[in-house]
Amino acid sequence: MQPDANTVFVLWCRLTGTDIADFTDEERRDFVRRPQVAELANTPYEVLLDAGIEAARHGTLPLERWLTAVQTVRI
Repeated sequence: MQPDANTVFVLWCRLTGTDIADFTDEERRDFVRRPQVAELANTPYEVLLDAGIEAARHGTLPLERWLTAVQTVRI
């Protein structure tokens, strides 16, 4: 399954424990427009999830760290 930008957003919220309702529509649009989200959305869901879990172990999930974890899992 290939995720889309919205799936990346929802997964990020779940992995960080952030309530989706805390975001306004504008904030959500801004989040999914980030270049890292587009790159993450080109990652198979299983890899995205595994990398997100690994990267989130530090209590936060910066998109840059998530991308690094995706690249590590892909290698």
